[in-house]
Amino acid sequence: MSQIAPGVSGEVRFVDTPEGPIVVKTALGKLKVTADWFCSPERNAREAECLKVLADVLGQESVPRVLWVDTAAHTFAMERLPQRLANWKTRLLACDVDLETAHRVGQLLGQMHTRTHTRRDLAERFDDQTYFFDLRLTPYHRKVMQRLPELAASIEDVVERMLRSRQCLVHGDYSPKNLMTDGADVVVLDCEVAHWGDPRFDIGFCLSHLLLKTLHSAGCADQLAAAARAYLAAYAADGLPVLDAELTRATGCLVLARVVGDSPVEYLTTPELQRAALALGKQLLVDPAQPETCVERALALRE
Repeated sequence: MSQIAPGVSGEVRFVDTPEGPIVVKTALGKLKVTADWFCSPERNAREAECLKVLADVLGQESVPRVLWVDTAAHTFAMERLPQRLANWKTRLLACDVDLETAHRVGQLLGQMHTRTHTRRDLAERFDDQTYFFDLRLTPYHRKVMQRLPELAASIEDVVERMLRSRQCLVHGDYSPKNLMTDGADVVVLDCEVAHWGDPRFDIGFCLSHLLLKTLHSAGCADQLAAAARAYLAAYAADGLPVLDAELTRATGCLVLARVVGDSPVEYLTTPELQRAALALGKQLLVDPAQPETCVERALALRE
């Protein structure tokens, strides 16, 4: 018996086997979005490889265990997680904000970056950035440059700096929807965009989602802002020394991408929210300051 879960970049099936429940994931060549968005399904093997690496780097409790890999079918299987773990995005949108979770999310990311920073073996294994270009730079940054040409030069500068700053293993999709949580217990999923690159991308990727949810929230904006601060503080304690103005600019690009890129967030449902998000992204990109100020800017745009 199997059940298919919704997904954008692949098919995820929950399967009951004689040995127990598992999750089977197959990558798609065309993503399930309105835009024509393609990427080689061979990225499925990259994801399985990254999960195995993270089990070693962070501990098996922080990622699902990979059970088998079928490279030819672009499919792998992993253990099914306990039901007590819930999707962090779902929790945040329901105003179920736990600062202990936010702290652990920042801590795990910091540990991932710091512990891989000197791993030249991983630099070689994850050197290819094809999936990063296909799934991030092209549909996010390049698309924003097309749709907001007045910002193209600033965004291009961020991209060029990011491509030169290759320091550690980067998850590439470190967002609330890919984190299963229960208090301080956090499990990391979906690392098919993993590559050797700039840690600022991961930090800004998650931060952009927390900022957008702060703008969107009708009932817990202050709690979400506190979660963003806790996330940054935890990364600062365990991560690489990259909480700088360049991170703020990178975050601005990602905020803009979730409004006018090929994968906009679904909860900015009014013109007012979209204008506020665009204003925030532009501020962070063209008038950068230390990342801690991002949260205050998001709160100010709600007033």
